[in-house]
Amino acid sequence: MNTAQLPANELSRLEALYKTELLDTPQEQEFDDIVRLASDLCNMPISLISLVDANRQWFKARVGLDATETSRDISFCSHAILQDNIFEIPDARQDDRFFDNPLVTHDPSIRYYAGVPLVTSTGSRLGTLCVIDRVPRHLNERQRFALKVLADNVIKVAELRIKNKHLNYLTQTQKRIISILAHDVRNPLASLKSVIEFRNNDLLDEAETSSMMGSISLQLDSTIDMIENVVNWGEMQLKFDKFNYDNIDLSDLVQRIVGSQVLNNRDKGNTLVNAVDKEFIVNTDKRVLEFILRNLMSNANKFTENGTITISAVRDGKQTEIKVTDTGVGMLEGKAEQLFNGTENGTTQGTQNEKGNGLGLLLVKEFVDRMNGSISAHSKQGEGACFKIVL
Repeated sequence: MNTAQLPANELSRLEALYKTELLDTPQEQEFDDIVRLASDLCNMPISLISLVDANRQWFKARVGLDATETSRDISFCSHAILQDNIFEIPDARQDDRFFDNPLVTHDPSIRYYAGVPLVTSTGSRLGTLCVIDRVPRHLNERQRFALKVLADNVIKVAELRIKNKHLNYLTQTQKRIISILAHDVRNPLASLKSVIEFRNNDLLDEAETSSMMGSISLQLDSTIDMIENVVNWGEMQLKFDKFNYDNIDLSDLVQRIVGSQVLNNRDKGNTLVNAVDKEFIVNTDKRVLEFILRNLMSNANKFTENGTITISAVRDGKQTEIKVTDTGVGMLEGKAEQLFNGTENGTTQGTQNEKGNGLGLLLVKEFVDRMNGSISAHSKQGEGACFKIVL
């Protein structure tokens, strides 16, 4: 028995498969209908939508077979995903690759196999739509064409779900942004208007006016930062699925961000440390990563006073780990884990009562996810915080 070679793009292929979120999900009507139709059109007792995972093939839909998965080592589909077109085995007993395969010598006693690769719009082969018989045979041209059309529809359904999920996420994000803008823009402007009216009516003296204007100024600074975030986020949404990946020097990028944050950090007595090695090259979208790091550094400054904020990076195999660490006030136990799962309300005030709304971290999480990365936070109250991005 011959075991199929791994595709050259195995890592990205698996990432594309996991992105569909189809593995280990319940049976669904639209996929069940496709395998039933494939079985009827090809006059075959068995038809499967098979997704080839790292060590197994798992059946999203099946007709004529009780098993929900088999080992990848013995799967016909692991051979089929290496092909550009339909992969056909007229008689498995006469094929050197399969004659001693347990799926041939034992149940389900495969003799005939035909599988069409399920190819995404980006070229990743997730698995196959296949038909199987227990006797040797061939497909006619009409059946081969029908099988290809049905395979295309499997991918269309899967990719449509991904897009719908992202659109739903964007809709919820946009609703939250509108809510935050309506609240956070209105409040400081209303306060500013009230102070001006009170002063004009001699209801406040100069000292009281100056004190109130200082508080309003802090509110406005936070609002301006928030609006800048929203504008940048909106501009990058127009590039959805069009990130411009390139090799960049991470140390140079961090140094530029540090330069833009110097005044804000100096106001709070904080020191910024760029601990990224020179010529530390990462392949990423420069603008998106700058957006992420700038937000994390700004967040660290908000909760740190007379302290240090450090940006560092290390390699871990094919991954890059970037950390933004501060010596600030930290968070209560368990709060860090809530920041990115939607349960944290994001209303914590900074060391100088800077107002927070959680929008920056929400947008950071979205972009990290879209870069196929992960972000986590670790903190203890009074001991600072560390945000780690893995790309």
